[in-house]
Parts: sequence; C-alpha cells; structure tokens
Amino acid sequence: MPLRAMGALGPGHLELPGAAWPQKWGIMSTFNSQGTAPADAPTPAAAPYPVAPASKGNGWGIAALVLGIVAVVFSFIPVMGVVAFVLGPLAVLFGIIGATRKFTKKGAAIAGLVLGILSIAIAAIWMAVLSAAVSSADQALNSEHKVEYVVTTNGKASVNYWTSGGSSNEDITTAWKKEQTVKNSDFVSLVVTGDYSNAAAAVGCEILFDGKSISKNSGTGQGAMASCSGSGLGANKK
Repeated sequence: MPLRAMGALGPGHLELPGAAWPQKWGIMSTFNSQGTAPADAPTPAAAPYPVAPASKGNGWGIAALVLGIVAVVFSFIPVMGVVAFVLGPLAVLFGIIGATRKFTKKGAAIAGLVLGILSIAIAAIWMAVLSAAVSSADQALNSEHKVEYVVTTNGKASVNYWTSGGSSNEDITTAWKKEQTVKNSDFVSLVVTGDYSNAAAAVGCEILFDGKSISKNSGTGQGAMASCSGSGLGANKK
C-alpha cells in the first residue's frame, strides 16, 4: 500500500489508521475523542454509619411503676393487703413486657417490676402473720377446759350454776361440787343462796378453772347469798 494512502504526515512520517488501530490491537486509550485526558472519575461517598433510633416512651413501664407503687402501699395495710396480690402480679407482668420492648426506656419498667415483687412479698408476710394470729386467737377462745364449781354451806341452800346448755338449779344441804367442760371464752357463773329460815346461815362459792381459782365469794345471815362468775380468759395469768 502506498505510504500516502496510509496517511503520510510529511517527509519521514508515516500515517497509521488513527481511529481503528487501538481497538484492533486491544489497546485502551486514555484519551477522549478530542485527544485530551478525561477528568478523574468522582470518588463514591462513604456509606454513613447506622444511627440507633432514639429511645421512645414506655407506656407498659409507666403502668408497671404506678401499679407497683399502689401495690406496695396496700401491702402494708393488714386487711387491705389482699389488693397487693392483684396489683402486684400485674405490675410484674407489665414490667416484664416494658423491659423487653426494644428502643424504649427501661427504668420505669424495671422499677415497677421490683415494686410488684416487693409488694407481693410484704403482703404474703402480713398474711402469714395474720393467719397465725387468727389461729392463735381461735385456739385461745375455743379450746376446751375443765371448770369446777365449789359450794360450802352449814344448812339448806339453793345452787344455780351455768352449764353449756344453760343454767341449772340444785337444792343442797351440805358442801357441793360440780365439774363442767367449757370453752376458754365461755362466761361461767355460780350463785348459792342460804335458807331464809336460818338466821345463822353461812354459804360460800368458788369457781376453779383448770384447778385455778378465778372467782370466790361468801355470805352469812338470814337469806345469805354468795355469787361467783368469770371466764377462762386471763386465768393462766393469775
């Protein structure tokens, strides 16, 4: 092929096919179509770091805190402490729900949870104490004991005494005794009246509760009378 046909630029120069040879031989040109170097490609911006979402309010936690405070207050009141057995578990439940929720404040939920558990514990202690007190009181009032009526007289006399079925009467001429089984809270009484025709009458009465004297009295003269009464309450303190 003639050199001119190949594009001689002048004496001593050889023109090569300008646009086709880089692609033909697999050579990538760094020049653009105007023959100048392209501007540097823009550097991609760095990806921003993920930002944690802001903590939101915790309705479950607030509810747990309020219920926990109310439950603790009621737990200190002996009779009203049963309210703590309702509000306390609710405070615990709401506290657990509030503490496990994501992206929420946990302080109120944890406080409500703790107060709920505390109220249940306090109410349980009070319940145990009251139960023991009631059991002790019931035992003290209803336990069975032996009561003994004792009457002395120097002649005819009439005796009226208390029994579990009501009062009873007997006429006597000498010393007299009677035993009854009673409860600690039962109120017992014994009345002895001498013979009205005997001006020198002398009578006496005494009530023994489990062998301990709880009441004693005497009377003399015409129509002499002696009256005794009491109960087992406080008898052990004498």
